[in-house]
Amino acid sequence: MKMAKLSNRGLVILTHGVNSVRKRRKLFVCSMAVIGITSVLLQFGLIQSTGERTTRAAEQEVQVTEKEPLVLEVTLQKQYMDGHVEESTHEEKIWAMEDFWSYYHDWQVVEQQEGKVVLKKEIADISPYMKENGYFGLSDDQLAIFEGLPIHEQVIQSFYQIDTGELESYQRQRLQDGIKIESKQVYEYVLEAYRGMAPQRSVNS
Repeated sequence: MKMAKLSNRGLVILTHGVNSVRKRRKLFVCSMAVIGITSVLLQFGLIQSTGERTTRAAEQEVQVTEKEPLVLEVTLQKQYMDGHVEESTHEEKIWAMEDFWSYYHDWQVVEQQEGKVVLKKEIADISPYMKENGYFGLSDDQLAIFEGLPIHEQVIQSFYQIDTGELESYQRQRLQDGIKIESKQVYEYVLEAYRGMAPQRSVNS
């Protein structure tokens, strides 16, 4: 009887051990299957690991930050050869400062502050304002530029004295009527043509 009881108990223990081994094998097989499926999904990009999601999120954040341009208030001063200065101010969205300075490479920096820059450029021409409104004429025997016809006596700029006694009648008449400054060539020609008619100073004066 004792031997029979021991045999039965051993059989139960053996059966329990076999079942435990089978369960562990099933768990191992399931675990390996899950790992295999996960690897396949990762390989084909169907899911992302936590590290990849964090990295991509950081990259997207950097891209958004890089896309925000610098807004700069730009003042442009154009100085023409007749002395007139035209000024305009506008805002620019700047993605790269290298591109900004390359675009304005022939401008001179007058002032630069945070969010603001003033640039100046000398123009080898007379101003549009002068071309539209400027006239050469005489003011107290001086060669001068008038805003509008000399008869209105709106002097913008005076140059040098002219010996009116040296003028031909037609030259005097032209200056009295006003010589329209319609181009750079006219501006330079008149200044040079009448320069030789300036009064000559004596050596002892």
